[in-house]
Amino acid sequence: MNRDNMSVQDFKLLETRELDELNSTGRIYRHATGARVVSIANPQDENKVFGITFRTPPTDSTGLPHILEHSVLCGSRKFPVKEPFVELLKGSLKTFLNAFTYPDKTCY
Repeated sequence: MNRDNMSVQDFKLLETRELDELNSTGRIYRHATGARVVSIANPQDENKVFGITFRTPPTDSTGLPHILEHSVLCGSRKFPVKEPFVELLKGSLKTFLNAFTYPDKTCY
């Protein structure tokens, strides 16, 4: 299969670029929903990283995106884990685990 035109599980590869300064290959995919995924692969690096970022532009200064960040990490009826990061730490080889709220986006 030609990786430059690859489409897997509703993801279409849009662009591939060598990132010399990172000794890595970058790829941008678009899902059928419109979501974009950026992959940076470096086979020599033993660290594995995952993050998901949402645009959360505020409409006022109440801090709603930051409140939602913490609420998402408090579980729900369908996902009743009260502190998911604590549970992940129990069985993970992680080196870093956190969430952030920026002025216009939230990252997990």
